[in-house]
This record gives sequence, C-alpha cells and structure tokens, in this order.
Amino acid sequence: MENKITFTNVNKSFYSLKEETVVLNQISFDVKKGEIVAIVGPSGCGKSTLLNLISGLIQPDSGKIEINGKVGYMFQKDHLFEWRTVYKNITLGPEIAKIKIEPEKIDQILKKYGLYDFKNHYPKELSGGMRQRIALIRTLATNPSILLLDEPFSALDYQTRVNVSNDIYRIIKDQNVSTLLVTHDISEAIAMADRVIVLSHRPAKLKDIIEIKTSNGKAPIEKRKSSEFSQYFDKIWGLLNE
Repeated sequence: MENKITFTNVNKSFYSLKEETVVLNQISFDVKKGEIVAIVGPSGCGKSTLLNLISGLIQPDSGKIEINGKVGYMFQKDHLFEWRTVYKNITLGPEIAKIKIEPEKIDQILKKYGLYDFKNHYPKELSGGMRQRIALIRTLATNPSILLLDEPFSALDYQTRVNVSNDIYRIIKDQNVSTLLVTHDISEAIAMADRVIVLSHRPAKLKDIIEIKTSNGKAPIEKRKSSEFSQYFDKIWGLLNE
C-alpha cells in the first residue's frame, strides 16, 4: 500500500542562548493511504513537533521526511471566524488557496453530514461538537490527501468527544484521507486509529507501533465496546509508564 507520510531516522532539537533541547531522537514510521495513525506520549515529548515537521512549519535537523500529497492541518481550537456564517467559514480555505469551489459541492457536503440546515448560522449558535465538524469540513474543502489533527477533541466534554469522534472518523474514511492524530487520550487513540504510535519521554524515541484490530468493527463507538479494547489500553498504558 502506498505511503503518504514516511519518517526515517528523524532528529529535531531546539536551541536557546543557554542550551540545546533534544525533542525527537531517531524517529521512523509511516502512514499509508487512507489510514488513521494516532500518536500518544507523555506531555511535552514532541507529538506536536511531528505535525509541524510534516506541515513544513519547521525542518528536521537530520533524517528524512517524505510527504506524498497535499497536507491539511486542523488545530486544537476550531478557529472559526465568528463574523462568518458556517457556509462562509467552509469557503475560507479555498478562498485563501485561490481554489474555485462550486456552491453545489459545499451544499452536497453539508447535506451528507447533516449540517445543511445550519449553513447560514454563525459559530456562536453552534455546539462545540458541531463547530469541530465544521472546522474539519473546512480543512477538507481544499482536497488534501493528508490530514493532521492536533488534539481536536480536547476542549469537548466526554460524551460529546465520543459522539464527535465517531462523526469525524466517518468523514475521514468517507474522504479516504490519510490522517495523523495527536492525542493524550489513550482510549481515543485506540478508538480512532488503525495503528497507534507510542513515544517515550523527551527526547522522544519510538517505543512501539501497535496495530489495532477489534472484533466488533472499526467505528470508534464499536471499538470501545470490543473485548480487545481494554487489552490495547493496558498495553499502551504500560508502555507509557515504563
């Protein structure tokens, strides 16, 4: 299967006047076409640094990063503009990228994901979960083949997180976008991902890459109910606390 992201022995440090801080140490992994890969690790270990490297915001000190496709980046906060309607927020990305997008296509997307009735609403009129769905659709409106998600559900309450993660999963799989998800929530990583990358304390080293296979199905809510779920949780928890 085609690789959309490939890291080979990537190293990254940050420098101040006083010291060097090594963040990533010999990191190697890949993300295949249509795959969702989650990254978990201790706070400050460099998870977001990986996303910044992929997006080109920063460069590695050494090693090789191969990106095969256009990248879309969805941040922790939805960053919806309060003075623009849902429709106008979705068209923002294509406007900035100077990509022509037909109104009928946006209407079709909104209808598909049950948001058409809210197209003329403003963000303040939407729930937190709905805002995240709109933010994702806005990111996907420029047709990226690679999606970066940085703690996208962290501001939501638990019940909303579970429901929204199911919706986000469906949208990602419908669009067949290769996705790298950074999260501090082990359960979320198992529920959302096809594989989970476990990083060590900083400087981050690769501890393991765990393939997630459950008997109940692949949707997040189904996976949470599976008998294998707790086994994966215990394994990842153990790796993080070694």
